[in-house]
Amino acid sequence: MSNIKYFPFRFGFVAIVLIVLLRIAIGWHFFYEGLHKFDPAEGFSAKGFLGVAKGPTAELYYAMLPDLDGLQRLEIGTVQDIKGKEQKTFVVYENAWNEFYHQFLKKHALNETQQQNASNILNRYLTSLREGATNVEKDINAFKESKKRYEETKQTIRNDTAFEQKRRWDTMMKYRSEAGTWLNMLDGMSNSLQSDLAQIVSPQLAGESGKIITKPERGYLKYLPNPCVKSQMRAMDLAVMYGLSAIGICMILGICNRLACLGGAAFLVNVILTTYPVPGVYPPLPTAVGNFMFVSKDAIELLAMLLLASIPAGRWAGLDYFLWHYGGKQLVKKFCPCCNSALDTMNKK
Repeated sequence: MSNIKYFPFRFGFVAIVLIVLLRIAIGWHFFYEGLHKFDPAEGFSAKGFLGVAKGPTAELYYAMLPDLDGLQRLEIGTVQDIKGKEQKTFVVYENAWNEFYHQFLKKHALNETQQQNASNILNRYLTSLREGATNVEKDINAFKESKKRYEETKQTIRNDTAFEQKRRWDTMMKYRSEAGTWLNMLDGMSNSLQSDLAQIVSPQLAGESGKIITKPERGYLKYLPNPCVKSQMRAMDLAVMYGLSAIGICMILGICNRLACLGGAAFLVNVILTTYPVPGVYPPLPTAVGNFMFVSKDAIELLAMLLLASIPAGRWAGLDYFLWHYGGKQLVKKFCPCCNSALDTMNKK
């Protein structure tokens, strides 16, 4: 009866081999996905994936992305120039540039001539920024008013017909594209400013970019002393890259396999909620990767991960065998006396 109670079935040799192969195959899939995202040429960012989320959880994923619609970075305010005259400017970018400039001076021991060149470069870019803010202020204000009316209208409409879903989606993408035109210009100016300042230190640093981080992109990281990851979006990207790679390695080696499978399953749940393969939801999944109704390839892999988490797959041709036999069983006996009968049955097997 004890065998029936604790081990209602047993795995045959062929089944174990196939389970090990399944574990390694899924582990390789996760590992390569994570490794591939480290390639700078790919320019991976979770923003592109989360930013097109759909379904009931879409707004939650949008909220995870710093200033997705760009309204904070496009905020136009006034500052006083050296003559005391008020001028329009993009406040977020001007503050980020000034902060970067002061950090640049602290980092590099510049002589008097280099400091003067750096000051001239910054002033030249600030002048261009303020002139640009003055020129596009009316357009940006009109854009914000139009988007505000759209958001208010969207809250009052409960029509979920295919046509209405498409109209809302296309309108949202149109606003993002319009804001992206201005943001790309401002980000390009930030990169050019950084490159020009870097050339003062060394001509080899020409083209250096990506270190000017605005406050909306810094998010919660502004409260943490973190010299390595200064952007909230970058922190999310690294979490995905390292997380997928770690899950894959653990599954391939069969070490902490249950935890790795549960972590991979949690990731796949987010993928499914983001893509939301439900009929009638716009935009539909691209047919190039197949045709789905409720059950996508991610859902199938999710079920496989849960299966591998429910059985001791890591102990079969994996390092979990040593973790279990040289420490795991002893800890279970010590802290979970109710499991001793099951362990005794396993030892008799």
